[in-house]
Amino acid sequence: MKKKLTLEQQLKNFKRKFYILLTALILFVSMTGVYVYMNYDYLAFKHFISSFYIYTGSLDKVFETELKTDVKGRYYSYFDDMVISVVTKRIREENNDRYTYLYTPENLKKYLASEKQEAAQSEITLPDNNTALLKLTNFSTYTRKFMEDNYDKLKSRPNLIIDLRDNPGGDIDMMVGIAGMFLPKKSIVATDKMRMLDIVYKARGPYSLKYNKIIILQNKNSASASENLIAALKDNLDNVTLLGEKTFGKGIGQYTLPLKRGFAVKATILQWFTPKGANIQGNGIEPDIIHTEGDMLQLALDMINKG
Repeated sequence: MKKKLTLEQQLKNFKRKFYILLTALILFVSMTGVYVYMNYDYLAFKHFISSFYIYTGSLDKVFETELKTDVKGRYYSYFDDMVISVVTKRIREENNDRYTYLYTPENLKKYLASEKQEAAQSEITLPDNNTALLKLTNFSTYTRKFMEDNYDKLKSRPNLIIDLRDNPGGDIDMMVGIAGMFLPKKSIVATDKMRMLDIVYKARGPYSLKYNKIIILQNKNSASASENLIAALKDNLDNVTLLGEKTFGKGIGQYTLPLKRGFAVKATILQWFTPKGANIQGNGIEPDIIHTEGDMLQLALDMINKG
């Protein structure tokens, strides 16, 4: 049976809860005040221009140019998005960084739809009794699920050809998950170096895809996460052969931050390094065997079957 508190004990509990709430309120107000103080110039400018600038026709033109939409006079609501668009554009001009930009809601929807359509083109075929052919068209949640759904087919042959030609890359976490299907647990897949910290990605398993030979087909359009997977398998396994052209050379990575009203900002936030510590930005990955003309797949099959 619950013990009944005395009036004095109830008052004591009430005072304790009151002081906790009061302390939390003071901290919240203080932090809000600090935030407003640190951002005063921007907040004042945003309110000043949005509410008082007299040439609204110019504002309409600026907002429509940057956001590709008529904001219908709602300058204050869309001001942050317009500023992000202008700043990221200036960054691209200054550093030739074409990967940093603002997604409008329409463009973000198109990108997500194209990612799914692109992933749907991934396929697994069995060209002969010795070899499975895995073609990956990007690295996304759809690609990862595709791999998981086709385990039995992938494990049905002793050798594997991975076709990463024209694969532009994608999600680093999905790539790490796929790499873990080929690599022993705790194998280093990549290291991301950012301004404030480094992240070392290691294979998490299930490490169930083991082959006598793995041949990776690559070309100048194999980029980013594709190059990362190539390096991860090549640096960790002794049965991998790279066939084709030198890859694109994208050793940087981006993060897409969701914003309000369907907008999102994408920015370059890291350099990534191969398991052996190389950054391939602007350099790419050289193939073991250069092949630019003719049937590359047939050559790979010949290499496997001739021993």
